[in-house]
This record gives sequence, C-alpha cells and structure tokens, in this order.
Amino acid sequence: MSDRTRSDRRVSLAMLMLLVLALLGIAPQAALAQEKRGTGVYRNPLTITIPGGGQVESCADPSLIRGQQPGDAYWYMYCTKDPLNDQDRDANGDFNFHNIPMLKSLDLINWTYVGDAFSTPPDWGEPTSGIWAPEIQFFNGQYYLYYTMTDPKDAISGEPNCGFEPAIGVATSASATGPWQDLGQPVVAPRRGGPGCNFLWTFDPEVLTVGDQRYIYYGSYYGGIQVRPLSADRFSTDPATAVQVTIANRYEGPEVVQHEGYYYLFASAGNCCNGPVTGYSVFVGRADNPLGPFVDRHGVSLLAGRVGGTPALQQNGNRWVGAGHNSIFQDLSGQYWTVYHAVDRNDPYFAGTTDFTKRPVLLDALDWIDGWPVVRGGRGPSDTPQHAPAAQPGQQSQYQVRAVRQDQPGQLITRLSDEFDGSLLSPVETAAIRQTVFAVADALETNAPLEALREATRTLATATDEFAARRMNASISKALSGRTMDSLA
Repeated sequence: MSDRTRSDRRVSLAMLMLLVLALLGIAPQAALAQEKRGTGVYRNPLTITIPGGGQVESCADPSLIRGQQPGDAYWYMYCTKDPLNDQDRDANGDFNFHNIPMLKSLDLINWTYVGDAFSTPPDWGEPTSGIWAPEIQFFNGQYYLYYTMTDPKDAISGEPNCGFEPAIGVATSASATGPWQDLGQPVVAPRRGGPGCNFLWTFDPEVLTVGDQRYIYYGSYYGGIQVRPLSADRFSTDPATAVQVTIANRYEGPEVVQHEGYYYLFASAGNCCNGPVTGYSVFVGRADNPLGPFVDRHGVSLLAGRVGGTPALQQNGNRWVGAGHNSIFQDLSGQYWTVYHAVDRNDPYFAGTTDFTKRPVLLDALDWIDGWPVVRGGRGPSDTPQHAPAAQPGQQSQYQVRAVRQDQPGQLITRLSDEFDGSLLSPVETAAIRQTVFAVADALETNAPLEALREATRTLATATDEFAARRMNASISKALSGRTMDSLA
C-alpha cells in the first residue's frame, strides 16, 4: 500500500468519524472532552444485564439513589414487582414475579441486576400480594425501602378475604442491596373508602425531607394523593395529620422536588398499562409549602374540579408511549435527570400475552424553563443517542438544554379572516359562499334526506349572491318534486 493510499484512508476515516459525531450531535471538541471525562452517550431504554445471561426488559415505577456508605461509587435502582423479561418463567411456563428487583450501575446507563429485595412478600402481607412502587431513602446510616403492599393479611385491614386493601410498608438495611429487615406492619395502613372490601388506593410512597421533618406522600386515582408527616423514627404516621394534595380520579405516582424556593409535585395521569395505546403522562404543580396547595403555571390547583397540572413529560410521536411514574435526581455536575417507565409501541406486551404490559426504564434530562420543569426542554422521551449524566466525581455531562420553540401567533392574514363589519362581502367571501351553496345544491339533486333540505334552506337564507340563490331555489324544487307530504314529515 502506497503512502498516498494510507494517507487517503486516514483522511477518509477521519471524515467518517466527524460525520458520525455530527449525526450524534457531538462536536469534535466535545467528543475529546467526553472521552477524558468518561460521560459517554446512551440510548433508551437503559441496558440492564442479568448475570449469567439475558436482559431486564421491564422496570416499572423506578426509584433511584446514589450509594451513601463511604467508598460506595455505585448508583442503585429499584423496580416494581414484575417478571424480568419474556423468558422469566417457571417449569410450568408461568411468569416469575420478583419482589422489587434491585439494580446497580457506575455510569447510570449500564446497569446490572443484583437480586430481589424480598424472596417472598413480608410476613404482614399475603403470599400472592403485589409489592409495588418502591421508594428508596437514606437516614441515620441506613437505607429505608418504602413500598406498596397490595394485599395485607386480614388482621391488618380488619376485613377478611378482600384481596386488595393496599398499604405502605418499609424495610431497612445498612446496604443498598440488603438483606432487608422489614418493619412487619404498615407505615400507612389501609384506608377505607366505604363498607366491606372498599379501600382507597394507598399506593406509590414518596418521602420528602424538609429540615428535621420528613413527609410521606401516597395515593392514586381512588382517593387522590395525600401527605402526612413521618414520625421521628420514619416508621409510622398519624391518619389525623393527612392533607389532601390532589383531587381524586386524576393523579398517582407522586414525586416531590425542592427547587429555588418551591416544592414541585410531579404526578402521573392516565392508564399506566394499556399496551401500545397507553396514555400515561407526567404533570406538575408547585407550592411554597410541602403540604400544598399545589398549583400549575396558570395558578390552577391540583385540587380543583377542573384540575390543574402543567405537562412535564408526555409522548412525542416516537416509539415511546405511556411515559410516567418518574424519579428525579441530580448528577454530579448538577444537571437534573429523571428515570421513568414507558411502553415501546413495537414491543408493548410480555411475550404470549395481549394484556400484560411491559414497561422498560428510560432516562432523560430534566430542565427548568421559566421556573417550570420539563423533560429535554419539552421534547419528551428520547429515542436517539443522548449525552450521559455525570455519574462520578470529576465528570461533566455534555448535555445542553435546547428548549422547544413554543407556537406563537403570527401576522394576521386579512384575506382569510372571518371578521366582518362592512356592508358588502369581498370577492373572496362571495366565492366561498357560492362554493358552499353549490355543494349543498348538488347534494339536494341526488335525493338528499330531509335534514339536507333544512340545511339548504338555512344556507340559502344567508346567501348574498343572486345567482347562487336562484340555483338553490331550483335545486330545492327539483328535490321536492315527487315527494309526498308523509315523506317530508
């Protein structure tokens, strides 16, 4: 190979690399900085490897925390009770359900499954109970894992054989991956919605720390979202202290973030699990008090009958639908991010089912624009390569906000305006009327029904073109000829 050939090949490879970087939206200088700092790029959904083979394909209701013990450089994520993937089945072919799958990562984009928080539901729940919507916190040198127990034992709810009287539980550990010691009783007990097996939906715990006080938010559509102060030991609450923060039948999955003097309540709305037509989305309201009242950017309360809520995360036309139940964190460069589940329209269900929705976990940047949070500057879930977060000290994410340009009124096109304050129609308006009248006349001449005749009469009454009026009269006469009075009644 000649020197010139080698030189030409090097130039071609360099040009190819520049083209790839350009397609990724990464400037050459940024790529060099990225290589030095190790932030990399990623693409949704997040990669979750199962040791021994396979990938975790569903991680609904994710909750995330950075390792808090000295020397722990990992990030940890926790998922709702579900199979890990399509192949996760027992010898009978039935799905295996994991009681809060646990994941860990050093870079926030490549994750590893490290086991389940519980081998079976804690003792105060029935063996078949769901364990949903984990919430991870760290207090007093240990991790607190809050969760939803969908079917506590009869002694907890006081109502036998219901099967669904949800409550909030908690377990603790010195390690982010357990073993977990369960409290053995609920932090928020089942709440009655009426007699018998009628219980409000006590789902989706969210814990917020404000100074020395901690609050727990919970709830869903049936009953709405409430908040209570947590006890000093973080193990109990007083039902008498509960404060309603959203109207019933609208929101679930609360996530609360303090930012620049406000408390922002993120909450999800819609059906979480309806396959390729899932409409789940995230809305937000804010307050200057953790107990609310929370209002959207137009000042409308999340308690109002015509309910408030500013969109923060919603589908955008790519393959991801049903984006919601998010958890928010800051990376080590200060950038806000959110993990959340969504549904892939091209792979919406667990294999062999048509009603069991698979919900992979996604990651995207969260931006603050004019005091309000929005994912990727308003672009919603990403389906293209993205700059990764700064997961380790010394890193700097290359992500930069690009706010979506909002639609604004343009220059008035006078000739297309429907405003009229004169005594004569313009030629354009006259032509429009003629076109409408002729269309109706054609319908009449093809034996149109009585309602079309009535519409033609109304149109005729407003026509200003003498020729159009004559044409309409002739059409009506022709349409009426041969019809009996009974047919017109």
